[in-house]
Amino acid sequence: MGGRVRGPGAGTALLRALTRIAETRPEPLQPLLDAVVDHLAATTGPGCGAVVLVAAGPAAVPAAAAGSTAGDAVEEPLRHAGVLVGVLRLHGGARLPAPVAAAVRHHLAAALRERCVQEQLRRSALVSSRLFELASRAVDLAAAALAVAEVAAEALSASTAAIYLVGPGTVMTHALGVRLPAEQQERLARTMLGRRAADSPAWARLQAAYDPDVVEDATTMPVRPGGFVQTLGLRSFVSVPLRAADGLVGAAVCGETQRHRTWTAVDREVARRLAEQAPVVIENARLREAEREHAREMEHRAFHDALTGLPNRSALLRALGEALDGPGAVALLLVDLDGFKQVNDTLGHHAGDELLRLAAQRLRDAAPPGATPARLGGDELALVLPGAGAGEALAVARALHGRLGEPYDVDGASVLTGASVGVATAPGRARDVTGLLRAADEAMYRAKRERTGPRAAGT
Repeated sequence: MGGRVRGPGAGTALLRALTRIAETRPEPLQPLLDAVVDHLAATTGPGCGAVVLVAAGPAAVPAAAAGSTAGDAVEEPLRHAGVLVGVLRLHGGARLPAPVAAAVRHHLAAALRERCVQEQLRRSALVSSRLFELASRAVDLAAAALAVAEVAAEALSASTAAIYLVGPGTVMTHALGVRLPAEQQERLARTMLGRRAADSPAWARLQAAYDPDVVEDATTMPVRPGGFVQTLGLRSFVSVPLRAADGLVGAAVCGETQRHRTWTAVDREVARRLAEQAPVVIENARLREAEREHAREMEHRAFHDALTGLPNRSALLRALGEALDGPGAVALLLVDLDGFKQVNDTLGHHAGDELLRLAAQRLRDAAPPGATPARLGGDELALVLPGAGAGEALAVARALHGRLGEPYDVDGASVLTGASVGVATAPGRARDVTGLLRAADEAMYRAKRERTGPRAAGT
C-alpha cells in the first residue's frame, strides 16, 4: 500500500497506538479499526473509510468505519498463521504506507482471529448448555429432536430449522421443524414421514463426507424433489449429521429461506460441535423411550392374561379394591364357561384356547364404560362394575349370559356352549374384596347347579 501521508510521524504514532491497543484492550478489534480510520482521516482526508470483513462471512465485523464508499476500494488480506481470517477494505482513495500497512494487517488479523475464537467458544458453550437444558426437559424422542433443532437454529442464527430421524431401512420416523408456520410443519410431516432418507442426495453427501454438509446456494446442489430442502424453501443450509454407534440416525437441517448465506468458519465449527453432541441427546432419548416402553410392557404382562389379553386376577383385585374405596356401589360378575372341558377333550387344547379368546372378546363387548373385564384363570372370567347397583348388574349379567350362549366358530366348527354367571354387590352381601369374591363365587355355582341364568348373591 503506497500513498500520501501528512506528517512524517503520523505512521509512527499509528503504530504506537496499535501496539498499545493490542496490549491493553481485552477486545481490541474495534479500537484498532477506529485508530486506522482516525489515521486515514488525519492523513488522507475525511472522505476515506475502512472496514474489516470476515473472510468467509456475509457482513462487516465490526461496522465502525465511517466514511465514503465512493471510488475504487482497496482490499488487503488479513492472515493469521497463514490462514485468511478477513479482509481490510479501504474506501475513498485511502492508502497506507507499506510498513504501516503491514503492522495494521498484523494487528487486525490477530484481533480478528481472537474475536473468531471467542465467538466460537461462546457459541459452542451455547450448544452444550442449551442442549443439556432442553434435552433434560424432553419427555420423549420427539421432544428431544425438537430441542436439537431449536439449538441448531440458535447456534447458527438460522431463520428455519428442522430435524428428521430414521428407523430401519432409513425410513423417516420423525420430521419436525421449529420456527415454521403450522401449515408448513404439517406439510413437512405429510411429505417426509415414511420416505427413505437414503434416496436423498443430501443423505448420500452426509454418508460420504461425515462432516456437516454446508451449502451456500441450494440451486447448485442436487436435492430430492419434494424433499426437506424444497419443502422448507431453503436457499442456503447446513445439514448436521446425527450419528449413533450403528451409523446415521438422522440429520438436523437449518438455514435461510430469504437469502443466500455465506457460512463462516465459526459456523462450520459450531455445526461440527452440534454433530458431536446432538446424537448423544437423541440416543439418550431413544434409550429412555425404550426403557419406558419396556416398563409398560412388563407392567402389562404383570396385570394381563397372556392368552386373552384381558386383565388378570391381580388386575381384578386392584380394580375391586379401588372401586370399593370409592363412594358408590360396586358389582362383581363371575363367569364360568359351561362345557369348556368337553371342547378341550374333543377338539383339543388349541380349540379350547381359541374358545377362550372368543369368549373374552364377547366379555369386552358386553362391558359398559368404566368396567373392568378379567380372566381369573382356566375358564373363569369376571367383570367389575363400579357404581352399579344390583338391578343394573343383573341386567348386564343377563345380556352377557345370552351373548356367551351363542354359537362360536372355532377352526371352522360351530361350537355351542353356555355360561354360569354369579352377581354380588357391595355394600350389600359384602363390604370388602374377599367377601365380594366369595359372594359372587357362591352365586355363580348356584347358577351352574340350577341352570336358570344369572344368579345374584342371596337370591
